Amino acid sequence: MDKTTNHQSDEQSQSAEPAEQDSAQRNPDDRSLTDSPERGMDDFERRKLNVLVVSESSLAQTNGVSGSVMRILDRFAERGFEARVIAPQPAPKGGTYAGFAVDEVPTVAIQKFNVAISPKTPIIQSIENGPKPDVIHVAAPISKLGHAALIAGEELGVPTVAIYQTDVAQYARRFAREAIDGVTDGVAPHHTGWLRKVSKAAGEKAEDIVAKRIAQMHNMATLTLAPTNQARQRLESFGVDPSLIQLWGRGVNSALFNPARTGTAHVRELHREWSHDGAMPVIGYVGRLAPEKQVEQLVALDGLDVQLVVVGGGPMAEELHERLPHAVFTGMLHGDDLADAYAALDVFVHTGNEETFGQTIQEAMASGLPVIAPASGGPIDLVDSNVTGLLYHPNDENDLRACVARLVEDAPLRRLMGTNGLAAVQGRTWPMMVDRLIDYYRLALDLNLARRA
Repeated sequence: MDKTTNHQSDEQSQSAEPAEQDSAQRNPDDRSLTDSPERGMDDFERRKLNVLVVSESSLAQTNGVSGSVMRILDRFAERGFEARVIAPQPAPKGGTYAGFAVDEVPTVAIQKFNVAISPKTPIIQSIENGPKPDVIHVAAPISKLGHAALIAGEELGVPTVAIYQTDVAQYARRFAREAIDGVTDGVAPHHTGWLRKVSKAAGEKAEDIVAKRIAQMHNMATLTLAPTNQARQRLESFGVDPSLIQLWGRGVNSALFNPARTGTAHVRELHREWSHDGAMPVIGYVGRLAPEKQVEQLVALDGLDVQLVVVGGGPMAEELHERLPHAVFTGMLHGDDLADAYAALDVFVHTGNEETFGQTIQEAMASGLPVIAPASGGPIDLVDSNVTGLLYHPNDENDLRACVARLVEDAPLRRLMGTNGLAAVQGRTWPMMVDRLIDYYRLALDLNLARRA
């Protein structure tokens, strides 16, 4: 088998700051990714925090927001932190995750994504009447849930760290009416006025409404964390204060996603099946099958001597089955099944132009795969073109086809890019990235104290 190695980086290792530097002056990006979280810590840095995590995504759904929140909570448990979670319905089984309570709020489904629709007042009261946290972590604030968390933080005098993960403004420009029509006139309550405004708008007007809402949210936060430089620039274009924005990427589970899997009997058999006994390279997409992912662009590969494999599920699944009749559709996969699917590919293709990050790109790189992705959004920071993969002109299906054809015809280049990609993500484990996030919490605590002095 010729191998290179939901679900969906930018930080580079730098020398650690001298131990004697005052903690209030430290920037989380000044610490090497490989530093132990305990090494060189003073008492302030060692103190275990109590964090309220407010997520705009249900932890029972598969997407980048919920996946990141769960990895964060896993690390909190390992480090002995206290945490409480508020998220859209449904909550995980038993109402907890990693030993932390998960309180759920009412939702409405939009494109099979559960959007919180609870009024702000009861959420604010719930936060203010509960144990006072050291920090409020707000994952992808956009609805009244995220807004309420930011208001509660201000009223309690607690610092808030907002995580920018989804370019909802870009989605609104392209898909607002088809996604929201029928929801706002049906089950969504009257207080979801911002959704109604978006559903009545179109194109740039819808994008502008959502962009202003994103800016409002993130300007309320003590600190905003963007996953890439492209995302930082996007936030600034919305009107978010540049001084509030720092970079924080995402981790990847290198124990789960790694090229060693290519040697297992199951992966060898999977690749043999998909490649038709090695007769053709296997080209794969992994992610949600939704309009914003633009998976239909893979029609451009028709006629190439390749086998296309599509991993994932979503509202466009039926349409994509019709448009890609020769593709293998696996449905949604998780855990070892997902990792084995990556390992059985020869090339990974990512199609969405509106990604703020692109977690599946990192998973593919950790699996030793060369990556083909549009030169737009998060992939620009993640894919080093002609080194770890190829970037094609966004929405140019001919260029996408040419990039795939180039790698199909050059097995040594596939292997080299896969090796380079694996090396690029070696330092991006989830524990390391969450330790860096915790450093940002401490920076937010410092900033909050200074602002209130």
